[in-house]
Amino acid sequence: MKYANNPQTFMNGFYSSSRNVFLTVSIAIAMYGFSGSFKLGVSVDMIKDISLLIFIFSFMLGVNNIHIFYNYIKALEKERDNGDVLPLYVNLKLWRRYLYIKIYFMILLIVLIIASSRRLFNRRFFS
Repeated sequence: MKYANNPQTFMNGFYSSSRNVFLTVSIAIAMYGFSGSFKLGVSVDMIKDISLLIFIFSFMLGVNNIHIFYNYIKALEKERDNGDVLPLYVNLKLWRRYLYIKIYFMILLIVLIIASSRRLFNRRFFS
């Protein structure tokens, strides 16, 4: 029972990390929208570039979170298959749903990153 000692703490960490991803995406979106309020084109471009970097940071944080949570679920399943009893509140099917929801959000985030990158690319090379 190596991994199942305190799975609720791990789940709380997953929620916290997910919240951090959502917050950093919100900050990046706000910065991208705020960039239009500048009068200098250089300032607009710089703020948009920074928001793109925050988008990428958020994506990397989310992918890391998904990877760690997936590995933890696999470890719990392995322990369960070896005969260890998981706490009653641990529903691995439900936990996988949270993982799928996060993956879906990461797909939406990659679409935002591609859209922002495309605008950056067009701005840099075709203006």
